[in-house]
Amino acid sequence: MKRKQLFALIALTVVCAMAFCACSKEAEPTQPVQETFQEDQSLGLASWELSAATWSSPNGATVNLTAVPERHIDGDNAAFVVRLEGEEIASTACDFDGTNYTASLDLNAADGYCYYVVLSAKDGTRTEVAVNTPTNPTDETLIDMESSLNSYCSIVVTDCSFDGKWLTITNGQVQIQPPRIADDQQAILCSQAMLILSCNGETIDSVSLALPDPGVNGGYDLQITSSAFQIPAMEDDQQLSLSLEVTLSNGQSLSAPGGTWFYNDGQLLLAVG
Repeated sequence: MKRKQLFALIALTVVCAMAFCACSKEAEPTQPVQETFQEDQSLGLASWELSAATWSSPNGATVNLTAVPERHIDGDNAAFVVRLEGEEIASTACDFDGTNYTASLDLNAADGYCYYVVLSAKDGTRTEVAVNTPTNPTDETLIDMESSLNSYCSIVVTDCSFDGKWLTITNGQVQIQPPRIADDQQAILCSQAMLILSCNGETIDSVSLALPDPGVNGGYDLQITSSAFQIPAMEDDQQLSLSLEVTLSNGQSLSAPGGTWFYNDGQLLLAVG
């Protein structure tokens, strides 16, 4: 009798132990599932960059694209597309270097360009990404390329004085605009600006202008209030001519006429118009 009770007790113990193990196993927390790359991930660009290389003349530039896709699997491809006034004027297939899509397009100087990357998948899915447009600009110089390639300078003299020996510009305005597109993406600056006064084509005096920091568009605005030139002895009907001469950091030279004075009876008269 005691032996039967002992065997029953052992059996009950074994059953309880098995039940406890089963419960413990069911309560064991699940391991997180490692994320894997999904082939159906949406087409798109994670980032992109546009740069330009200028030509020998300001007639246009080569625009370079580097873009990182959000995914790239076999069968995916991309095209670099440029439109002007809604019309496609240039496009080319992109190369893929394992990380980036790259492409280059030669564009004639014009204002209003819109830049896109068109992504395509093997199954025919297409997505267009606007990388630089007037409504969503990332580089306005490449949108308005013609304006950005052009450079100019100007001078307007509105008031002056003459005491018989010195001609002084007491009110004038100078503007200098270097090109806003450069090959190395380094801003082109104004290195020197001078006012040159000449008589019969020969320089008689010059004044160097102090340059302010360039504005947000890379240009310079200067107010002239006391630029003085020494005047030699003159005869009636002789004339003086003022010009602005500018040297840019890329070696380019700019010039603009600043006014003409006529000498008569001891007076210098500024020509108008």
